[in-house]
Amino acid sequence: MTRGSVKTMDEQEQRQLAKFLADTSEVFGFDTALEIVKRRPADAERLLRMRERTARQQKEMERGRARRKRALIEDYG
Repeated sequence: MTRGSVKTMDEQEQRQLAKFLADTSEVFGFDTALEIVKRRPADAERLLRMRERTARQQKEMERGRARRKRALIEDYG
């Protein structure tokens, strides 16, 4: 997802962001996400940052699991 101010996005960029938010949400769909992007851009930016932070945390957890698995294999394998 490209970084930039939601306030300065054109219609296509708003729709792309709304699709991303809707695809990664278990709470709302595309129409609600588009309303958030258009009417509450600060909330949309906050949601985007939260999604990015969650993705980073998940990757770090996966790396940690892989390190622990390798360590177990080395110790007991």
